[in-house]
Amino acid sequence: MKQVIDRHNLHSQNLHKFDQPSLQLQLESSTYAILSKEMADRTRELRQMKGEELQELNMEELMRLEKSLEGGLSRVVQTKGERLLNEIDALRRKEAQLTEENLRLKQHFIWR
Repeated sequence: MKQVIDRHNLHSQNLHKFDQPSLQLQLESSTYAILSKEMADRTRELRQMKGEELQELNMEELMRLEKSLEGGLSRVVQTKGERLLNEIDALRRKEAQLTEENLRLKQHFIWR
């Protein structure tokens, strides 16, 4: 009889545990909520950077967005300029190499 009562009490305690979510589950749920909000915020920011969903922004937010875009654009322009200069340098080296080779070939045929 004692065993039956013990099993009944154990079963009742286990049912009570299922009513309350575990601490781990609560933490995961909280983390999920935080990450979901973060993702929604980042998605909205990306849309605004593409010029979408701007009507909800006030003047200060628009100015902040404009400054952010200008900073990004200046980095793009700078990187593009550096790459163009590198390509020009590479082409000049190639030109010098081909000119030298052309001269060498001309001399080779003259001496024949």
